[in-house]
Amino acid sequence: MSLWSVFLVVLILGLVTFSASNTFVKARASRQLMANEHPYRRESTDYAKTMLVLGDSTAVGIGADRPEDSVAGRVAEYIKATYVENHAISGTAVEDLPKQITEAKREFYDLILIQVGGNDILSFSDPKKVGPLLTEVLKTLPKAGKVVLFSAGNVGGASIFPHPVRPIHTWLTLEFHKAFAKAVEGLAIYVNLYEPPGKDLFLKDQDRYLSVDGLHPSSEGYRLWFEKVREVL
Repeated sequence: MSLWSVFLVVLILGLVTFSASNTFVKARASRQLMANEHPYRRESTDYAKTMLVLGDSTAVGIGADRPEDSVAGRVAEYIKATYVENHAISGTAVEDLPKQITEAKREFYDLILIQVGGNDILSFSDPKKVGPLLTEVLKTLPKAGKVVLFSAGNVGGASIFPHPVRPIHTWLTLEFHKAFAKAVEGLAIYVNLYEPPGKDLFLKDQDRYLSVDGLHPSSEGYRLWFEKVREVL
């Protein structure tokens, strides 16, 4: 084996080792973040402006410094919600939403905010199957003045994953955005958070917009998401 060949083998092994180590460290950080869930809530007896939050770890606000920094917290502040239920749980996929819906305490909400889909992408689910399921789930929601749903921006941009896997997650993210946009027609407003690589701030400045686990948004990342959601409120 030539010296050049040896160098390439060592380089490849080094990159694989680094990637595996990076994934392990960030996965452990992610588990630690999710072990201390504090979703934004404001349950009171003042029903002047009511809000229901459903979904996954992003609806919980995992990665944010404070619950108020999550999208749910920022939206509640923006619409001046006086009552906020949040039944979101980390790890939730579309198929898990019905259980959260049964926990809703009121028959009507001024706003229902749903953040879901990231876990369906992470588990390589089929968007052609998940989309129709989402349609049926949305039909079981309590009555609402407005229903807003959004999913992850670009899962393939998360630095927790090895580089070879990221393009697959990006492709699947785009497929899910298409499926979800169709699934919510007539039932909810869909906010597409995807940005092309050249404009995606999560890719340009991951230290600022991603949390320490390289998967969930930071407080600043949630702020970017909120700014897009705010456009439809």
